[in-house]
Parts: sequence; structure tokens; C-alpha cells
Amino acid sequence: MNVTSTMRNILMREWTQQIHDFQESGSSIRQWCYENGINAKTYYYRRKQVREELLHNMDTESATQLSNLETMRMRAPVFAALPIPQRCDAAVTVQIGIHVAEIHNGTDAGTVESVLRTLEVYDTQ
Repeated sequence: MNVTSTMRNILMREWTQQIHDFQESGSSIRQWCYENGINAKTYYYRRKQVREELLHNMDTESATQLSNLETMRMRAPVFAALPIPQRCDAAVTVQIGIHVAEIHNGTDAGTVESVLRTLEVYDTQ
């Protein structure tokens, strides 16, 4: 290993730690950069370099798995607690743990299956 690659490895570790610290901070990028004496453009550059280094070091299959994981995380459903109305016109009410789903007449089977799978997933967490 030569000096250049050693220096790059040191920088990558340092930058990776900075990115991790930012993500754990709960701050905006602008605020975190200000508090840590880093220009926001520098932060974005370092983040891009770390991502490229990670992808470069990964084999194609691992990169695909990471990409799929990111896609799944971005598509994760977000639920809000809503009051349950007093009057229920649902054909079926399903409760799994604290989660409740009302299924009305005419709901297609795919939607019912999706709702039940989602309830099951959130019940195991």
C-alpha cells in the first residue's frame, strides 16, 4: 500500500465518521456544518466521495442489494394515528396487536393482502 492510498483510506474513514455524526445529530446539514466548521459544499463533496468509494469497493451483487435496500427504505409506508369513527360500515375489521384495519365491501383481494401483510410486519416490530 502506497502513501497516497493510505492517505485516501484515512480520509475516507474520517469523512465516513463525519457523515455518521451528521446523521446522528438530527440537525440540518447547514446547521451541523456550521457547528463543525465545515463548508456545506465540502460536506456534500465528501459524502459523494465516500459513496463512490463504497460502491467501488463493493462487488456488483452487493451494490445491487444496497440499491434495492435504499429503494425499499424510500418506499416504506408512513402511518398516522387517526381516530376510529364510532359508526363502522366495514364488512370486516381486522386487529393485529394495536393496529386496526377496516375492509369494506368491494375491496380487491390484492389490497386486502397488502394491508394484512403490512399489519403483520408492524406487529412484529
